[in-house]
This record gives sequence, C-alpha cells and structure tokens, in this order.
Amino acid sequence: MTHEGHNHVNDSHEGHHHGLGAALWLTAAFMLVELVGGYISNSLALMADAGHMASDVMALGLAMVAQRIAARPAHAGMTYGYGRVKVLAAQVNGLTLWFLSGWIVWEAIGRLANPPEVQGTMVLVIATVGLFINLIIMRWLHGSHDLNTRAAYWHVLGDALGSVAAMVSGAVILLTGWMPIDPILSFFVAAVLVWGGWRLVRETTLELMEALPKGVDINLVQQKLLQVKGVVGVHHMHVWKLPNAKLAASAHIQVEVMEDWPQTLLLLQGVLAAYHVEHVTLQAELVCCSESIEGNCR
Repeated sequence: MTHEGHNHVNDSHEGHHHGLGAALWLTAAFMLVELVGGYISNSLALMADAGHMASDVMALGLAMVAQRIAARPAHAGMTYGYGRVKVLAAQVNGLTLWFLSGWIVWEAIGRLANPPEVQGTMVLVIATVGLFINLIIMRWLHGSHDLNTRAAYWHVLGDALGSVAAMVSGAVILLTGWMPIDPILSFFVAAVLVWGGWRLVRETTLELMEALPKGVDINLVQQKLLQVKGVVGVHHMHVWKLPNAKLAASAHIQVEVMEDWPQTLLLLQGVLAAYHVEHVTLQAELVCCSESIEGNCR
C-alpha cells in the first residue's frame, strides 16, 4: 500500500528574480568603469576585480535564465519539472570561478617578475565605489535558500573581497609606493574564488547525485520511525532534495496489522515533517509470522 504526498510548493522567487535583474545591470555598468579605470591606472588588482565583475554579469545572467526555465510547468516527460536547471547553472557558475582565478594567478605571476607603475589614487577611489555597489547587490540577494541565487551571491561576495583587496593595494601604493602589493593581493582574490568555486561545485554535484541532504541523519530518522506504534521495521529508505529545494523521502514500512495503516501513516508523516520532509512515499508491508521468510510477505 503506497501513500504519496504531492506537496510541491511553487516558489516564484519573484523578489530574488527582480534582485537578480537589478544586480545584473548595476554590475555590468560598474564593470566597465573598473575595466577602464584598471587599464588607465595600470592596476592588475582593479582589472582582476573588473574581470570578476564580468563573471558576475555572466553568473547573474545565467541565474536569471535558469530561473525562467525552472518556472516552466512539469509535464509527462518532465514529471519533476525543470527545477534542476538551477542546480546546473549554479555548478557552471562555480566552475567559472576556477577559470577566473587561474587567469588572475597567471597575470599576477607575470607582474611580480616586473611590477608596473600603478596609480594608487584611482585604484583606491574606484575600488571603494565598487565595494559599496557590491554590498548593495549582496543585500538584494541575501537570504535566498535557492542554490542558483546563492551561486550568484558567492560571485558578488568574492567580488566584494576583490574590491577590498584593490582598496588595500591602492592605499599601500599611495603611502609606500610599493608596487608588488598589487599582484600579491590578486593572489588573495584568486584564493577566495577557488574556495567559493569549490563550495558551489561540491554542493551542486551532491545534489545532482541525490546525496543525503545536509543536516539529515538517516539513521536517526529510521530510529524515530521505528518508535511509531505498530511499526516493526523500516528498510529501503531514501531521503533526497527535490528540484524545488523541498525534501523528499521514500521507505518500506513493516507493520504488524495492516488495518491500522491509515493511523500509522499519519504518525509517520508527523515524524518526517519534523525533519522538514514534505514529499513522502511510504509502502506498507505486513510482517510475516514465519521467521524463515526473511521479511518477504506472500
């Protein structure tokens, strides 16, 4: 006997969708400012930050496209809908962080060998404005539990740290004239991007592999289910995350009396709800009296 709780909540994410759009245009505009400013001032830290902002533009654009595709309704060929496209977009954004960090390291190594003259004042002013803009965008995107939006948020967070690095670079050059600080701080930006990219790639890969969601102890959940009156066994249990970010679970439940299943089912659903599992598929099985039939009721 099977029960399926089809509680697919259609999260529109309208607030974050508009936030992504506004963030996209603001980031694109200031990216051009940083690129021109970095070229004129000869600052790698500033141009690296502009390059990261370019990746932000792509990340935000990809996140917007993914949200639009994910909003398409489910159909016979895609019974779960298109929500997984947001996970794929987040993974692509994680990989772009690695490519960007590689470019920054390559340029920084070349500049360490022959540090060019950098206009510290221009770097400091543009980087300060860039940090302010990044903080505004982060505020727009903050608080979303959607992996796609969080991937874009990580891009902007890394960019904010890049702006801080560029600010420090400009200040040091103004005060001491020490030019190597510019490429040295670029290594810091690259390290942040590698770390952020790893987190995104790891999390998206686990979700695509339908790994056990973070924070769920499946052994503990099984123990709680076994404590429900009338339940004598739980097996073939799976817990995973749906494309809409809700948790789902399925299991075979061995019971003593099949007639009590409706009441038992309600209790089991209550246990799973405590772990934020909203989509439940449970199959009831009658325990066999004969010990020779190892749980296979006929």
